[in-house]
Amino acid sequence: MSGMNEWCVIVYDKPGTDRMSVFDQHVKGLPAVIKDGSMITGGQINDDSDPRKPIGSNLTIRARTKEDVVKVLKNDAFYKNGIWNVDNVIIHHLYCVYREELPYQL
Repeated sequence: MSGMNEWCVIVYDKPGTDRMSVFDQHVKGLPAVIKDGSMITGGQINDDSDPRKPIGSNLTIRARTKEDVVKVLKNDAFYKNGIWNVDNVIIHHLYCVYREELPYQL
């Protein structure tokens, strides 16, 4: 994976959408992006005023460019079903100094 970079990604859900309606499809797609090395970390972010209310996702993606990160996002069920607002995604180059190894969990 020479020439790859790590990217810190925050992608919010579109207002009024229900991510739970496509959650199973989203989860079924995760093993492929984990196995191919595109996704390093991923998880749901929640509203500060209601910690049970999802508002988006925080991901660490491995890709060459920001454009390649967007391609990874657009291949996800959350994007394909109108949940993620990829037009306003926040993407920053990440230089990770430390990472704790955790197993994949739901």
